[in-house]
Amino acid sequence: MSINVSVITTANTTRHFVLNSVGSISHLLLNLKRSSRIFTGNLLVIGSGAQTEIFSTASIASVEMESANDLEIYLPRGQSLTLTALTTVEAIEPFEGGLESEFFKVQIDFFFRGGHVIHTCVEGEPKTALAECLENLTGVFEHPCLAYRLPQGGIGLMNPQAMTRLVIIPGIPDLPKEAWIADDL
Repeated sequence: MSINVSVITTANTTRHFVLNSVGSISHLLLNLKRSSRIFTGNLLVIGSGAQTEIFSTASIASVEMESANDLEIYLPRGQSLTLTALTTVEAIEPFEGGLESEFFKVQIDFFFRGGHVIHTCVEGEPKTALAECLENLTGVFEHPCLAYRLPQGGIGLMNPQAMTRLVIIPGIPDLPKEAWIADDL
């Protein structure tokens, strides 16, 4: 088993690492149980005998861990939404989804300082799940961390403090009363 780790920064750079040893993988899996706090500290340190890299957590947009093994089981419970990152092809194709009465499928695009974008899909049923989804999204910027599935297998962790905005497609029918009603130009 190996885990490929990518750290995407708000400078829109990506650093790649690989964990091959049983010890380093076990340590990462143990840390995933506390992953909701990954961005609440000041630093993320990744090192080996060859070099050590230190990242300011404020400058991290996301951390992705690619693996053939199910890493979601190591995440803490608490995030009720399941976000799945879209492939590049899926992200550029016209989105087919909707907010039908007993089923919903929406695309949510997360934008970060520096220009990084994560395109995701959220699906669910029944309609009450949509209400819960929208309630959770209005407070997304206050979450310490958001987890998402990678299409190639593995998980990612988003830093909401590095987000600048999110876009939900299709638009939400029942907007808060303080929302501005306007069309995109």
